[in-house]
Amino acid sequence: MSDLKDIAKENEVDLENCVVFIRGKDDILAVDISNAGIRQRSDDTMGFTFSLSPNETLKLEEYFNKFATGEKFYFDISQTGYRPVYYRGLSPINKEVSSEYHPKFNITLFAQKAIVEPEDSYFEPTCACCEFCHIG
Repeated sequence: MSDLKDIAKENEVDLENCVVFIRGKDDILAVDISNAGIRQRSDDTMGFTFSLSPNETLKLEEYFNKFATGEKFYFDISQTGYRPVYYRGLSPINKEVSSEYHPKFNITLFAQKAIVEPEDSYFEPTCACCEFCHIG
């Protein structure tokens, strides 16, 4: 993920104004934050709703069509830090027609918050006989 700034510079992407999705080490998609809305439900599922041009919608759909349901990926909103989530799917694409602007397409990405267990919350047992030997 340290290469993200280099990738952003090469593609002229302003990370301060983007939602960045990362799968693996180098499978990255950045979407302008002005085109996104995010909602989180009490059951830790969330929806990223995008209103995009036809080309941007195609890129988003192609990117997430590679994912398997339950696959872990990360998102970062305006460089506030990476958050792990599990992929849950994409909504059908809806066309938004207006005489005031070019056609846009609405699509929602569904994800579920990944529970991250801190590394220091568990101590390895000091012997093989039982799991309580480290308590003292």
